[in-house]
Amino acid sequence: MARKSSTLRNARTAAAAGSWLALLAATTLGDAADTLRAEVRAAGLSGGGTYRLVVQSYDETGRGARPVGSVQRAVSADELRQGIHVNLLELRQASGSSAVAEPSQNPMVVAWIEAGEPDLEFDGRKARPTPGSVYGVVKRASTQGVVQISLDRRA
Repeated sequence: MARKSSTLRNARTAAAAGSWLALLAATTLGDAADTLRAEVRAAGLSGGGTYRLVVQSYDETGRGARPVGSVQRAVSADELRQGIHVNLLELRQASGSSAVAEPSQNPMVVAWIEAGEPDLEFDGRKARPTPGSVYGVVKRASTQGVVQISLDRRA
């Protein structure tokens, strides 16, 4: 019964957040799933090419840290100048109790773009920026609503 009430509570929170992905994650995956909303911008782009945008969320920093969530999609330079909104599904180990699995104290989000189309056959959690990629990193508070990332660095 505790598992069912926890899942119901997560579903209500997700519905209040207004994200279909959050509602789906809460009702099907329960304690082990969460969603992250991010807005990605890149002001210094020229031209009108297509880019592969990859966004990853981490619970830990440092060598060997693995993403808990990721998304990749095709975007244009115009879209990036205006800002792209993405939702990431974050998967963690289930807590084993009725409590929700929580991220660490210093979670971070990394986003980057590369020339070309997304490779949807490839798991976005295993992707890494290639040399020359434009990227951004931001630490986030666990209570933060939409994470805002500016792509203003070069790999």
